[in-house]
Amino acid sequence: MSHTFTDVGSKRVHAYVIDPPTGPSAASVVLVPGLGLPKYALPTAHAIAARGVSVALLDLPGFGLGEPNSTRPNVHAIGLMASAWITHHPPAERTTIVGHSTGSQAALTAALSAQERHPNLSLVLAGPTFTPPQRRWPRLARAAVTAYRDDTVRQIRPSEVARGWWGVPAILLSGLADAPDERVGHLRMPLSLTSGVHDSFAPPAWLDTLAAGATGSPRVRVSTQPGSHNNLYTHPHHVADVVLDSLGA
Repeated sequence: MSHTFTDVGSKRVHAYVIDPPTGPSAASVVLVPGLGLPKYALPTAHAIAARGVSVALLDLPGFGLGEPNSTRPNVHAIGLMASAWITHHPPAERTTIVGHSTGSQAALTAALSAQERHPNLSLVLAGPTFTPPQRRWPRLARAAVTAYRDDTVRQIRPSEVARGWWGVPAILLSGLADAPDERVGHLRMPLSLTSGVHDSFAPPAWLDTLAAGATGSPRVRVSTQPGSHNNLYTHPHHVADVVLDSLGA
């Protein structure tokens, strides 16, 4: 794993880059984590790379290292910066954008922004937030009680949380104000939707709603995998299967 820093306008974007043992691949994955906390997504990034595909795990808005923040702590600002990062690293062949949790909302913004410039993109929304009822605090709190039932505290990196103490709540609030079900119909790329079987933030009915709304996507696939909300940490190989399928790898 290596660290890269890309100057995007006046900002500097940090990414964890994980290449396969054989070196960088033609196909690639751009991974946007939830709440700006990248550490829990590293197991999935490594699982994808072990299967022969290069991964860039974007550290947006910048809680992974002690760097100046690269964008505002807002799902749309993160998504637009991810799109700009992709433009600075134009895909040679197939590339899939993967977003998890609030990162899926950012990844949707990135995909919508980038799809006209990069026609060889696909999108994976993993554990996408938030269902319409959960955009209000009482319903969100009830879902949170069971959303992490199969997860572990080992996925938390205290240093990331400490650096993001002011920004994580802002990302959450911006996610609550977003309606991905109203935006997904503008996609013009293949879409995969997935979540942990015990993920009460992204139940099957919500995945089906998003899939039904993706009327412009040439291919839509829906699946559930083992685990609960943060199964990128607990079941990385299962999530990697979904990502590689989206690439046709």
